[in-house]
Amino acid sequence: MKLIHIGGGHPRNVEFIQRACQLFHITYIHTNNPNFTDESYDIIWSPMGWIDPDNYPSSKIIFGPQFWVFPTPSDALFTHAKPDHAKRCIYVCLSDWIQKVFTEFIPESRQMIPFVPIPFGLDIAATPKGTPELDCIIYFKARHPVLLDACKAFVASKGLRYKVYSYGSYTREEYVATLRKTHFAIWIGSHESQGFGLQECLATGTPIYVLDVTSMKDEWYSGFSYQGHSERLLATSAPYWSDECGLKVQSQAEFETRFDEFRARLPSYRPADYVQQTLTDRVCFQRFLDALQISPSLPNDS
Repeated sequence: MKLIHIGGGHPRNVEFIQRACQLFHITYIHTNNPNFTDESYDIIWSPMGWIDPDNYPSSKIIFGPQFWVFPTPSDALFTHAKPDHAKRCIYVCLSDWIQKVFTEFIPESRQMIPFVPIPFGLDIAATPKGTPELDCIIYFKARHPVLLDACKAFVASKGLRYKVYSYGSYTREEYVATLRKTHFAIWIGSHESQGFGLQECLATGTPIYVLDVTSMKDEWYSGFSYQGHSERLLATSAPYWSDECGLKVQSQAEFETRFDEFRARLPSYRPADYVQQTLTDRVCFQRFLDALQISPSLPNDS
């Protein structure tokens, strides 16, 4: 089998596709030419722009997930797509949440190419925890600074050792190394289409206490706001989640009243098991193949 990747894309998504191709014994090819010669590729992945499926009649096509922030009816995905394209094309939305948000802008009746929620795989080895050095980390991204100040004061009042990680201010290696020596995490984040940072935390076996965002309009950005949108923009900071992962709360008051409950349940959480079942390269790429109705499945070797 052969897969061709057109143009750029989020580095983490590209890395996943490359790893998955190696895992599934698929030849990976990259080009920046959107009008490449048809060489009967089994899969075409175009993460950032439209290509005409009619030019590649023998290929299955993955579009997205980086065409837009919010879809517009004038985009070629809606003006140029045809009903028969749905037989061999998908637009990947990363999660159920982003699929629902997109449908606020583009009704399902307009989606000739279906929106399909599939995450990109996570590259992190399952290794044992080290000797704890912190009680928790506080992860902070695009929320009002007052929430962070209140959280730090609250955690300090409990006599807990903590470290703050602000989005964009750390390396992945440092972050993961810290998590391996941390009992749990507190998450005060923004909306996430998938949430690699949160998922990396879960993969290290670190349960999370999430002060969830309920709408993109709840977020705080310097010089930017979603307030002008008439859509609800319902959101979550953790689109991939189960009771194995920790506990979500939705207000500052609830954050304080349920914190002790979360800590009491720490031994019962199994976040790394959830990641292994849901977010590995094997699991995620098999979902792509299934959505495109491509066989065979993954070989036994890994």
